[in-house]
Amino acid sequence: MKRNLLKISRLLIVFAACMLTYGNLHAQNLTIRGIVLDDFNQPLPGVSVMLKGTNQGSSTGVGGRFTISAEKGQALIFKTIGFLTQEVVVGAETNISVTLKPDTKVLSEVVVTALGVKKEFQKLGYSQSQIRGDALTTARDANPLNSMAGKVAGLNIGASSEFAGAPTVVLRGSKDILYVVDGEPVASDTYDFNADDVDTYTVLKGPNAAALYGFRGINGAIIITTKRGSKDKKGWQVDFNSTTELEKGFLVLPKSQTEYGRGTNYAYTYGNVLYDNTQRLPEWGPRFDGVFQTQQYDSPYDITTGVRQKTPWLARGANNFNNFVQTGVTTTNSIAVAASGSNYDLHLSYGHTYQKGDFPNTGLNIDNFKIAAGYDITSKLRIEGDLNLNEQYSPNIPDVDYSPQSYVYMFKVYGSADYDVRDLKNVYQGPQGVPGLQQYAQEYGRLNNPYFVADQWLKGRTKQTVYGSLKLSYKFNNDLAISLRSAINTYNEQNTEKVPAGANLNQYLSWYTFGWYGDYRQDDRNLLENNTDLTLTYNHKFGNWSVSALAGSNERSFTYNSDWGTTQVLALPGVYNLNNSAGKPYIYNFDSKMQVYSGYYSFDLGYKNYFNVNTTGRVDNLSTLPSGANTFFYPSVALSSVLTDYLKLPEFVSFLKLRGSFADVKGGLTATTIGTAYNALQSTALGTGWNSKPVSGLLGYGTELYTPYNGPTYTNASPIATGTFYNGTPSVTLSNTIANPKIKPFDVQSYEAGFDAKFLGNRLGLGATYFTTNNGPNIFQLGVATSTGDASQLVNGVTTRKKGIEIELMGSVLKNPDGLNWDINANYSTYKERITAIYPGQGTLQQNNHNYVVGDRPDAIYGTKFVRDGSGNIINSYSVDGTGKITGGTPISSPGGLSNQGLLGYANPDFSFGITNTFSYKGFSLSFQFDGRIGGKIYDRTYYQSMNGGTALETATGAFGAARLAEWNSTNEGTVGATPAFVGPGVHIVSGTPVYAGGQITNLKDLTFAPNTIPVTVQSYVSSGIGGNFDEYYMISRSYAKLREATLSYSLPATMLKGTFIRRASFGIVGRNLLYFAARKDIDLDQFASGYNASDRSLVGTNGGSDLESPTARRYGFNIHLTF
Repeated sequence: MKRNLLKISRLLIVFAACMLTYGNLHAQNLTIRGIVLDDFNQPLPGVSVMLKGTNQGSSTGVGGRFTISAEKGQALIFKTIGFLTQEVVVGAETNISVTLKPDTKVLSEVVVTALGVKKEFQKLGYSQSQIRGDALTTARDANPLNSMAGKVAGLNIGASSEFAGAPTVVLRGSKDILYVVDGEPVASDTYDFNADDVDTYTVLKGPNAAALYGFRGINGAIIITTKRGSKDKKGWQVDFNSTTELEKGFLVLPKSQTEYGRGTNYAYTYGNVLYDNTQRLPEWGPRFDGVFQTQQYDSPYDITTGVRQKTPWLARGANNFNNFVQTGVTTTNSIAVAASGSNYDLHLSYGHTYQKGDFPNTGLNIDNFKIAAGYDITSKLRIEGDLNLNEQYSPNIPDVDYSPQSYVYMFKVYGSADYDVRDLKNVYQGPQGVPGLQQYAQEYGRLNNPYFVADQWLKGRTKQTVYGSLKLSYKFNNDLAISLRSAINTYNEQNTEKVPAGANLNQYLSWYTFGWYGDYRQDDRNLLENNTDLTLTYNHKFGNWSVSALAGSNERSFTYNSDWGTTQVLALPGVYNLNNSAGKPYIYNFDSKMQVYSGYYSFDLGYKNYFNVNTTGRVDNLSTLPSGANTFFYPSVALSSVLTDYLKLPEFVSFLKLRGSFADVKGGLTATTIGTAYNALQSTALGTGWNSKPVSGLLGYGTELYTPYNGPTYTNASPIATGTFYNGTPSVTLSNTIANPKIKPFDVQSYEAGFDAKFLGNRLGLGATYFTTNNGPNIFQLGVATSTGDASQLVNGVTTRKKGIEIELMGSVLKNPDGLNWDINANYSTYKERITAIYPGQGTLQQNNHNYVVGDRPDAIYGTKFVRDGSGNIINSYSVDGTGKITGGTPISSPGGLSNQGLLGYANPDFSFGITNTFSYKGFSLSFQFDGRIGGKIYDRTYYQSMNGGTALETATGAFGAARLAEWNSTNEGTVGATPAFVGPGVHIVSGTPVYAGGQITNLKDLTFAPNTIPVTVQSYVSSGIGGNFDEYYMISRSYAKLREATLSYSLPATMLKGTFIRRASFGIVGRNLLYFAARKDIDLDQFASGYNASDRSLVGTNGGSDLESPTARRYGFNIHLTF
């Protein structure tokens, strides 16, 4: 027994020793070495590597490498700004590689602010939003700004569907937005940069954020920061991005009736003449019933007898529009090369965009080349620069206005189905057609052969843009630095219009004759701007205090000139040159210059992250204002405080910052809108009368060639226009706007308050801003007595107050690094503006068909309304002549004059919104964006014109359709006149005399009414009754929502690419403009981003309405992105 106990004791001792050894081994620390990479497989320096639950850790070095001691089973936390935090459990492997994914929600931890200065997000005291550049290069648009639509609270972008069309960019209700590329303002269009070159887009909202730019940033700015070679990523990197999109189908399109053809009062005949040279004909002609026959443009024609046979009247062209359009294509290819070393960085890129239009013979080519480089001459002295070259070329930009070369006009306003457009492809087919002289067309009044317009009536555009900068900087020490930078921005643009012989214009101009030889018009524009800045910066920490200061000066010189010319009539057809003029060519010149000298400063003082105060100031001396009123100071102040850094808040609150700011910015006669030389004549005597010549233009719709972007006009000084003729002698015309030596800059004072918060471990983010802007007194034209010999004078006279709210929400609904993730980004914004003061002595402001008074909203739309009785019934005309014959039956009109215009609604939306959902699973990503605007009204000119022309679907359906059919049947196949069959809704006055005020009857109680029973023809009721007499009928809601874009992409895993020369590869299918929701779908309301508001100094307009527009096409395509 004793021996057995001894054996057991020995075994226990051995077991205990083993257990102690195991315990020691288990508690032994391991030395973990590794590298931290980004998703491009590039090393990440400065990443925090911490042992979970302790304060022990280290960080990665320049090469992304780290060393740390840890026990097996412990967790390592990898964390750095701009990337998702990752947790790795220590195992048996002591050499590890960790890849961090970018966190788009905290991209704005470092934000590019005014003058290109980078600041930490928590220190900003004003509202801004930032978007990663690569977020806009998958489901992309030819114009990068269009891709920003719906993504930023307070930023509304009316994405133009026109070739080379300028998007309408509205920030907090104002349209004069400053664009800055790599710290330098640019005075060109946003086709001039390659979207693949962009690192970030930063939207500085209002003057609070952009005050350092002075009057140019009075309404805010969009800061575009491009990519450069990074010293943190040594070596070479090549990026290739390609997107191809096909345009097929349209979101919106006016619906046309195909039951009745061209003509009037149910009658039509081409006639026994070779050319039907009558007025344009609407679609109020005979019905396509398969029985009726008449002479038509393509009826058999005996040229010897001049007799044209009758042929069946059929809806041969019911699908004309779709048969005419083609599949549009947009392809964008971009390649970039980046290199960097210990003392240099380099970035080269080239991008090409080709766009084939939906209409034949339309196209756009855009080439972008960029080089950016920096070199450390010494450890303190650095030189860097960039050069950007852009060329745009289009052989033909289709016209979209209400005119006979507009396809919407041809097909949807006066687009009869009695002809098949495909039969007109031979544009000079005989006997009507004569090569080079006369087109073959369906009529010879005002409509043109669409293929003739596409092939012969060409509106070309070329533009070359160069911008770049050179900067020299010197660091005195780690805190103090000085830099000198000079930047240049220049472009040359030419727009041409070749109007061919035989174009149908109708007899609107006295000099036009049928069969004329055509016209040539040319518009040349040249701009040169230089900005030179000398800047001193200082940054230092004193314990818990931090100071950042900047002081600088700027000299800006700007010149712009434009030449516009027309032959009016060519001497020889087909020779398009101003010298080939049958008479004296009309040539106009316009020049403008501006010089600005500025000084500015910025000062930041912070205590830990508890609070930060920033103040800025700028002084401008401006050459476009009178002496004594041309130097002004812009101050701003902003305060921020991160409460979570010093207050104990509930655990679910991860971050909370309060902010507030104030700015006072001035401006005057500095609007960044440039026009042609013709614009200088707009307010001269030459411009009076829509049919005056030659200034009013070829068709009476204005001489401005269709061009997307305009630029600065400075109109306080009386401009001189040359090129006009008096008794055959060249003369000079002065503006009839008097220069005002007492004009002062207008003032914009803006107040902001808001907060930024993150919850639940940064999974939910919320930002909100409330702003108030006092704007004025704005500069506007005040009419003067005609005895002065002038028409108006610029004065300070209108003040408004704008209030608004902006909210941005970001959230991770699902978050699983190895599984399904769901992220949401949403935004909401709203604002209202009211007039608070008007020019002294002027009780009202006469604009937009209304006399505005204090308290009115400047976006109020006034026009003619139906006159109604006390129950809201429309009052119709009624009269009895001496023979007892009763006439009338159409709505009565109130007396004319501004006092009888009624409120039709407000142009600006009640609110705008955008929602983006992104789902990701391993390498797959699905993203889609809905956005829209709710509320507001717009005058639908397309609706009005198509109703008046008899083409609108509504003219052949419902009550109109039933009456129209009855009227046609009463004509006995067009052999007798129609019997009126439409009885309009409402009542008529039986007795009493109406008294009007404000467009409505004020003595309704003195009148006797009876139901309207008087029949009229549908054509009479629509064209002469509601026609253009009642704006109210054509007012529609501006509310819409759109599925703007959707992408499905797949990124190959790094393990699959390991051992290859490819660092990253992704493939995707994309779509844009996929779904559209609106009460009426004849125009894309997305294109009309702005209503009227005083803050953009543009209160003029017609009914707050739309013009004709090219339909917005759906786009489908694919994207390939490779990194080497």
